[in-house]
Amino acid sequence: MSQKLETFFKPKSIAVVGASKNSTKIGHATLKNILISDYDCKVYPINPKEKEILGVKCYKTLNDVPGKIDLVMVSVPAKIVPQIMRECVQKKVENTIIISSGFSEIGDHKLEDEIKKIAEKSNMRILGPNTMGYKNASDNLDASFVFGVPRKGNLSLISQSGALGIGMIYLANNEYVGVSKIIGVGNKLDIDDDDLIDYFSTDPETKVIGLYIEAIKDGRAFMNSIKACDKPVLVVKAGRSAAGARATASHTGSMAGSDKIYGAAIRQAGGIRCRDLVELFDMARALAGQPPAQGNRIGIITNGGGLGILLTDACEANGLTIPKLSQKTYNKIDKILPDLIRPNNPVDLVGDAGFYRYEASTRALLEDPNIDGVIVASVHGGYARPREFTGAILKMIRERKLHEEFKKPILGTWIGGKEFEDLVLDLKAAGVPIYPSSWRTARAMTALYLEGERIKRERKQKRG
Repeated sequence: MSQKLETFFKPKSIAVVGASKNSTKIGHATLKNILISDYDCKVYPINPKEKEILGVKCYKTLNDVPGKIDLVMVSVPAKIVPQIMRECVQKKVENTIIISSGFSEIGDHKLEDEIKKIAEKSNMRILGPNTMGYKNASDNLDASFVFGVPRKGNLSLISQSGALGIGMIYLANNEYVGVSKIIGVGNKLDIDDDDLIDYFSTDPETKVIGLYIEAIKDGRAFMNSIKACDKPVLVVKAGRSAAGARATASHTGSMAGSDKIYGAAIRQAGGIRCRDLVELFDMARALAGQPPAQGNRIGIITNGGGLGILLTDACEANGLTIPKLSQKTYNKIDKILPDLIRPNNPVDLVGDAGFYRYEASTRALLEDPNIDGVIVASVHGGYARPREFTGAILKMIRERKLHEEFKKPILGTWIGGKEFEDLVLDLKAAGVPIYPSSWRTARAMTALYLEGERIKRERKQKRG
């Protein structure tokens, strides 16, 4: 069924039912977003009282529209939606987005059941009701009523909460995470999380899939879709606590279910559970910009011993190990350190460490076959310039492209003030994830390790 979503995300014609001249109406915002989009398609506003809206000819009903309609966006009061759906069936519309709310999320299951019955004899796919729609950044199409344009990239996001979905756009832009597509599933009358995972798993514009879920309608289908997906799937599952489960029920009318069962099932299927949205974006940035780790042995480089200890604790708490340096690596790093310091892991370069120490020690850890990933950390101690730290990482990223043995993830950690902020943007723009927290860094490295393990299991299954 996921193949059918091609015309859903890339329609050649869109009709907006409930299009309005009133700028405070959702139907107006929806039509305007489509028209603003740098996307080539036919657009048909539907409103029986208007001749044109925003300079585009208006039609009284869907049946008055000449030719085929790939996607209909519905923004009318809930009680009128069934009539619109009958028109969609008559018109042989392939896809419908019901933006309108006032259905099962407020306890009215009858209306949803009626819509389901109307559509069941057709091949139409339905998103919603109670949804923001979607933004397809890859193709510059905004099929939603909300304001905000994501930076183009390869993360596709699925959200059961419309407001959180909107917030994700701004959070992604702030974190320099590029988005391919972002979609609000609403009440999941038809199109469900598993349909979207299946579609994104074959979408060439998607490299990482992220979900915010409150409840799953078909647990088996959901887990099977993650299992069958050969891309990392990050899941934020809300309703962990008893109070959170109650909030879930009042928000979407869904039952949250046992959190432990969800956690075990997601892990077993090969997904990665995230604690919150910030962690989802932290992990997405790492997975989109860095190669997966081939094991859990991590090398840490820092100019501050305290930060090195914090990183060690955070890594160990997340199932990563910080092994002792091999004799060969010890000797390489010993040559670049001041006489009073002996190499260890974490490698403490001392507070005055500049470009050379950072660059040479990072190279030594990348060359070490006993190290699977490298964390390069910097504390703004007032001795060395942070730009030298940044320059060393960027040089190693460039060289990694030329050396097969360098194909290990490199993550950055920084502790400092405003002088670091521009440098952080330089690293993020180059696809190097850098975090202002030892825990966030360790969690991102854990995601790279788990992805490496998932790929190994997949290869083993294919060989077997």
